[in-house]
Amino acid sequence: DKARQLFQLLVARRGRWMQRDEICELLWPHLSPEAAGRDFKVALNALNKALEPGRPADAPAAFVARDGSAYRLRPEADLWLDSAAFAEGVAAGLALLDAGDQERGTATLAAALELYAGDYLPDALYDDWAAAERDRLLALYLRGADQLAVARLAQGRYDEAAELSLAMLARDRCHERAYRLLMLAQARQGNRALALRAYQRCA
Repeated sequence: DKARQLFQLLVARRGRWMQRDEICELLWPHLSPEAAGRDFKVALNALNKALEPGRPADAPAAFVARDGSAYRLRPEADLWLDSAAFAEGVAAGLALLDAGDQERGTATLAAALELYAGDYLPDALYDDWAAAERDRLLALYLRGADQLAVARLAQGRYDEAAELSLAMLARDRCHERAYRLLMLAQARQGNRALALRAYQRCA
């Protein structure tokens, strides 16, 4: 379990080196420094064996890099992360929309939003070290979905705009702008009763 948490932590903080003491404080906050250091060694060995079961003991690790007492995921490691692809795709889609390229922008955004599968690291929901990245990715999802819903409204694709609005509300039930987009989509479909119900839920 701690090997999995260590891997998740290294993924969440993949852009920088982490000192062993910092890792121990995050994953073993209730242990003494000596006990936490021992547990870190056990977790790191288990993680390296899980990632590279056939690696000889004297060969360098392909995924986890070490520099003194600092550790990180190797930037050149053969990894594909859905969270990274999602963030890059949303940023690219928004940039294309800002540049006026509606067709490519909406296609890029739609593909990126498909990668968002809910809360980041759901089995670390109560770990503070995962919260910042979880909040960042949720905010990025809401921004991307908002802009795609606006584009779908402009294209007359009201069903898709409504679906995107409902998806946003499933993740943030107080997202007022999502209610507004939902009401617009329903009203333009001629369904005033649904639009009124959405307004009442929002209120």
